[in-house]
Amino acid sequence: MSEFPLAALLQSLANRRRTGALTLEDGSEIWFSDGQIYLATSAKGSPISAVLFGADAGSMRDIESMFASDDDEGTVIDQLLVSRPQAEGAVRRLLNEYNLNALFEMLVPSDSTFSFESDRRHKLGDRFAHDTATLLSQAEQRLDIWRKIAERIPSTNAIFRLASSLPDSNFERLVTGDEWRYLALINGRNTVADIITDTGESAFRVCSTLYRMLLEKLIDESSTAEEPIPRQ
Repeated sequence: MSEFPLAALLQSLANRRRTGALTLEDGSEIWFSDGQIYLATSAKGSPISAVLFGADAGSMRDIESMFASDDDEGTVIDQLLVSRPQAEGAVRRLLNEYNLNALFEMLVPSDSTFSFESDRRHKLGDRFAHDTATLLSQAEQRLDIWRKIAERIPSTNAIFRLASSLPDSNFERLVTGDEWRYLALINGRNTVADIITDTGESAFRVCSTLYRMLLEKLIDESSTAEEPIPRQ
């Protein structure tokens, strides 16, 4: 990776419309179909079965059984959506977020090695494959944002509390459903790590939301512990 950075490698595979699996030294994988990315799994991330379960695409038992099966009954996504077509939107959204998070983690420069095996196909299926250049651009934007976030939220052990007063007496703002979930957990005792665990959201999504609230002076820092957020 020191000689061929991941971003350049992904773009090369996309330009050549390759199909197969790119495997990094730590076990992380990026799966391509005709040059498009349809699955990116970080060695540190949760299994893809948990994403599908979170999208209400099926029971965990059924999902894991489909991945373990050797029967050629079609891709896991196609099988699940036959019985639960209403889950398609959630599966598409959560899978995109899952892939972005994985790429975001992998883009950190390293000296790790990689290999590419042509024509390997993942049981998940490529129904929701993403344009590689677009996905890569979004992941790189997250890296830029993350560097700014780390200046204000240097640790997942940071603790926040609701601001004692709003920025000014005329301040009005609509709060989204996701923001309310975070606000309900900001009590001067829960750490950022607690909020990530309780909401089941990615560290990036939680920290970026808290960062925005800090800029708007809706919350204040209560205390910060020792363990820092890795600077990407």
